Amino acid sequence: MDKKILNRIVTRSGVPDLPEILSDRLTESDLNTLLLEVFHRRSKVKSPAVLLQNYRNNRFVQPVAADAVGLSGFLLDWLTSAATAGFTPLELSPVCPLGTCSIIATAHQNKVVSALRGTEVVADATNVLALESAVRRQREGFPTETRHFSAVHRHVRAQEVPDMPGYSPHFSILGLTSAGRDKGGFDFEKENLWRHIHFYRSFLEDNMHLSPIKLRLISLRGESGDNRMFDMMHEFLREKLFDLTVETAPTARKEQAYYCDVQFKIVIPMPDGGEMEIADGGFTDWTRQLTGNRKERLLISGIGLELLYKMTNGLL
Repeated sequence: MDKKILNRIVTRSGVPDLPEILSDRLTESDLNTLLLEVFHRRSKVKSPAVLLQNYRNNRFVQPVAADAVGLSGFLLDWLTSAATAGFTPLELSPVCPLGTCSIIATAHQNKVVSALRGTEVVADATNVLALESAVRRQREGFPTETRHFSAVHRHVRAQEVPDMPGYSPHFSILGLTSAGRDKGGFDFEKENLWRHIHFYRSFLEDNMHLSPIKLRLISLRGESGDNRMFDMMHEFLREKLFDLTVETAPTARKEQAYYCDVQFKIVIPMPDGGEMEIADGGFTDWTRQLTGNRKERLLISGIGLELLYKMTNGLL
């Protein structure tokens, strides 16, 4: 970080007598030391009245506008169902390594609540599940068996949220990941795309009695416009989901750089007659980036459980 920028940080912090730790290129340890001292001194001069005012005005710290017992039971039902479907449940830390969303994915770091000690607040559980998948699969020598993980997690995101009832900077989602090896013939992709979509559809229809459910399958085209994997997935799902409406749409790869080749969305009916895209997923190259192994494959998906709970309980 530039020394002039850090000098401005020190000046604005109100503690100009900080120890001289500035250099042309600060290490992460130096930056932690600086910011820890800044936050320590700022917290010391806060009064209880100011603390209460901060709590009242800070959008990131407000409690959820929903029944805590009802919402917790709803989240547990989904997590239990995911475990029954073969997705190993994990209880994730509230924080993850700094850059978890911006290094392997496309989210800007400003959309994440960055923290100290080399961490950030979890903004997307599937990124963390990708890290865990990479660690375990690399340790095990990249086995042929696919690892399926699930996590219910409260995300915190720093971008502006819609000024509408039910929306908040922090919210609970269920994230699913399937990490494995390229089997040839798009077999990994077929098996796991079906696994994710079938799980969401089954719970929404059988447990929540929501219908009609729609599937939106999106082709993320390369420069040539051809997408062989999408064509294979579309044909495969039309046979497997003959009784489900499958809508397709192309999107230029440069317009959607988060997923690779294929993205899907689960669409549910709203009480007012409209529709809501409640689940989203697709293939990524994250485990390939993390491990350097070109044969690794990863499918991620997530569903907005808190939004779904609020919708079905008249809180939107």
